[in-house]
Amino acid sequence: QIVRPNAAEFGTDTFTELTGIHCEDHFELVRAWVGDSQVPTDASHAVADLTTDEVEARLHFRLAAHARRAGLSDVADSHFDQAAELTPLDFTVVRAAMPLRGENPFGQEFFDLYGAYREAGSPYHGIPRTSA
Repeated sequence: QIVRPNAAEFGTDTFTELTGIHCEDHFELVRAWVGDSQVPTDASHAVADLTTDEVEARLHFRLAAHARRAGLSDVADSHFDQAAELTPLDFTVVRAAMPLRGENPFGQEFFDLYGAYREAGSPYHGIPRTSA
């Protein structure tokens, strides 16, 4: 049973300076759920299905990853590009492709992606964050 839909939470405060998000609030929710069976108030949040573009981007990503493993670099790059065009701010697609493309997922490419993501209002497929 899913107790709570997906949310952007962190297990440490390592990146708090960048995200503005502290892990303790989430830890308190987990402790209350595990220790006292208190279900978080946002547990009933309805998360919309993935859009057609999101589904297609994930399929292109999977094809790209398979092509990369098979040594088909040009095919992989084409599918990575198509995935990024469909969902340019989707971390599960764009950032996940970075190390597979020889880019640094903690380098300038990431900061460029994160900046664009923040400028777009931090769109997220899951429980929307009300702070930070």
